[in-house]
Amino acid sequence: MDTVTHLALGACTGEVLLGKKLGKSALAWGAVSQCLPDIDTALQPFFPADKAFLIHRGLTHSFLFTAITGFLLALIAQHIHKRQNLALISLIAFFCFELCLHDLLDCCNSYGTGLLEPFSNHRFSVNLLYVVDPLFTLALLAAAVILVFKHSHYAKRAACAYAGLYISALYLCFAVYCKTSVNSKILSSLNSPTSKYFTTPAPFNSMLWYVVVHKTQGDLTTYSSVWDDSQSPISFEWHPQADSLLKTKSSEHLRRLIEFADNDYIITNQNGQSFFNIPRFEQVQGWAKRDAPFSFSYPLNSDKTSAALLQKGRLSGWNGQSIKTYLRRIAGHQIINTQTL
Repeated sequence: MDTVTHLALGACTGEVLLGKKLGKSALAWGAVSQCLPDIDTALQPFFPADKAFLIHRGLTHSFLFTAITGFLLALIAQHIHKRQNLALISLIAFFCFELCLHDLLDCCNSYGTGLLEPFSNHRFSVNLLYVVDPLFTLALLAAAVILVFKHSHYAKRAACAYAGLYISALYLCFAVYCKTSVNSKILSSLNSPTSKYFTTPAPFNSMLWYVVVHKTQGDLTTYSSVWDDSQSPISFEWHPQADSLLKTKSSEHLRRLIEFADNDYIITNQNGQSFFNIPRFEQVQGWAKRDAPFSFSYPLNSDKTSAALLQKGRLSGWNGQSIKTYLRRIAGHQIINTQTL
């Protein structure tokens, strides 16, 4: 998730777990430990993009990092707060919980999180939340702001923190309901119920979902809203994998890209340039137009591509009119007609 969400979540959980013992310091410890796994982003500029993609949400998001860092943070906090006479085991439990919560929340996004590194390169993801979802974050942020500005003796500090956590938890349950509903519609629309597919939220909400159906030679994609007419057939757009265009990079470079893509990728060609596309990162306004480009589109002929390319173009072309169109699509209005499966 985004940094603001982790900061707010860390502050609220810090208040609940250590607020009575550490006062406002609990907010700081919770916020800092919640954001610590993302230190890997500072390393990305020093590596080629294909390596940087795997570094992010890799080792620093693993259970091993959680255990070691949680113990070290506990020692530091115990030394700083000697007068409070805090038990080391309680501090270890607190920091490990915060770090683990960060990792599990990141597993809700489509990027993938290496919980078992360095022992396994497998990336975990349940595709439940978009990386920035205001509907999930706002209650946590409001509670965190109140906790920061209210006096440490404010009687309703814990209640405020709990309110933010409960509201976000309820929204998470709503996201599960929406995903289950969309998955049910997708399954009923497929010719083969054994087809491999996944759904992941479209930007900033959990009511419109991006769908990818894996086929032998490519992928089918579509967008489906929880508010779509249940009687209307779901249509898909075909994207051939086009493996034959893989001619320009070393096998090691491609191995890392394919590992990051979890072996699901689409190769496209534009003006003689081959692009490595990863469908799970969605299409740029694919809910509003046919043949929309993929958000993750890596030029294979370039050695200077930055890892920041992953985010480039995700919100390209957004303006007042496109936002209105997007809200209409979330509400269940069909904007385009794609090719029927």
